[in-house]
Amino acid sequence: MSTESFAELGLDAAVLEAVTAIGYETPSPIQAQSIPILLGGKHLLGIAQTGTGKTAAFALPLLSRIDASSNHPQILVLTPTRELAIQVAEAFNSYASRFRDFHVLPIYGGQDFYPQLKALKRGAQVIVGTPGRTLDHLRRGTLKLNRIKALVLDEADEMLRMGFIDDVEAILAATPADCQRALFSATMPPQIRKVAQTYLSDAQEVKIESQTRTVERISQFMLPVYAERKLDALTRILEVEPFDAAIIFVRTKAETALLADKLSARGHAVAPLNGDLNQRQREQTVEDLKRGKKDIVIATDVAARGLDVPRITHVINYDVPYDSEAYIHRVGRTGRAGRSGKAILLVTPRERSWLRTLERATNSPMEAYQLPSPADLLKLREQQFESQLLGFVEDPKLAKAMALLDDIAERNDMDIAMLAAALACGMEAGQPGLLPLEQPADLPIPSAAPRRKQGGGGRPHDKRRGPRPGQKPGFKKGPKGRGRPDGYKGKSGGGSNGGRQSDRRR
Repeated sequence: MSTESFAELGLDAAVLEAVTAIGYETPSPIQAQSIPILLGGKHLLGIAQTGTGKTAAFALPLLSRIDASSNHPQILVLTPTRELAIQVAEAFNSYASRFRDFHVLPIYGGQDFYPQLKALKRGAQVIVGTPGRTLDHLRRGTLKLNRIKALVLDEADEMLRMGFIDDVEAILAATPADCQRALFSATMPPQIRKVAQTYLSDAQEVKIESQTRTVERISQFMLPVYAERKLDALTRILEVEPFDAAIIFVRTKAETALLADKLSARGHAVAPLNGDLNQRQREQTVEDLKRGKKDIVIATDVAARGLDVPRITHVINYDVPYDSEAYIHRVGRTGRAGRSGKAILLVTPRERSWLRTLERATNSPMEAYQLPSPADLLKLREQQFESQLLGFVEDPKLAKAMALLDDIAERNDMDIAMLAAALACGMEAGQPGLLPLEQPADLPIPSAAPRRKQGGGGRPHDKRRGPRPGQKPGFKKGPKGRGRPDGYKGKSGGGSNGGRQSDRRR
């Protein structure tokens, strides 16, 4: 991974401010190589697997060259599925958070035309669309590309496989001759190479090799979880896992401090580890982890580089890494020098499609992690509470404590067992969930969607949207289809927060 910072890449000040606020520290390899090329206004041919940080690789430099004061479409991004279109649109909104009157509009099939027409009429600087719906708007005259400054084809090989190549070429032909173009693809089949030669003849090529490695002695697990319940899932994992020390990885510096505060309030000996800490503070945190003064460290990828603490038995990926190399680095913090370790990945429904990429990177499939049922968890808490109580029986202060309780019970005409129960309730009030006084609530877990059996490691899509049986991808367009309309609530005013099918026409 690159060691230079985003500030050294020459990004626009407003974009850099947004990136800093998000908490990104250093660019991934695809970002470090692509950003200078696109900032220079040149065409780019990027070959990299899903999960390497491609969205920021093209969004950050293109936003740095945009005219935010003008609301006509200036950037067009084509994606193979509605799900990816929504993700890319959300990323653009985040990176452009310091711009005033900025709008990004995702357009895709399966949604009614009206909200898209309304948003297009209002104006948007960035359009993120699926090929079929984008071409529909071009033919209707509701989307004009005469002032487009840059066009990006994201996951081009996936668009080819899904039968969109004709639509893509029609859209490319409608862009101005001086339009900057970027094409990203995990593979480079002949049809995609032909498109690149036609429309990106003088493009600079960036290729990120994906190395497959075997992570030995590390048991890898994945737990599907809703984004809003990640903290609940993490708390339960830490309660049931017999860890000595753990490192929990998050994406941003801000999240390290936020999560550390939340876990500290739950009684854990925890500390953040991020790039905002000076060298002395980092060394002290690592030393505290080694000596047992801290049991958990919440870290970003950069801050934890090279961390080797024998006590670390567990690595928990609270946030899915954007890079397979980052994942290998993360889980490698345990299972070192012949020791065994355990890695647990929290995966939201939107991130499930990245699992195949990570599994290929480690040459090891992930097992499903099983959280205990509420009844089992209650029984475990009872056992832990009993063990803690019995551990105090040999305490030299026990006799004084007994005498104190006897005196209080006698003065108040109470049974000493009631006083013990009152002490337990006081402990529970100070730290809810510490004692087995109530059965814990069940934690809803998303159903595990079937894994894709085909190669690519890309995002899942509706099988109905692929080529018909016996039809070769890339030569004939697939069937038209309809999906239920959803509303995307972003700055754009149109789109969806999630869909279940990829785009065809409507």
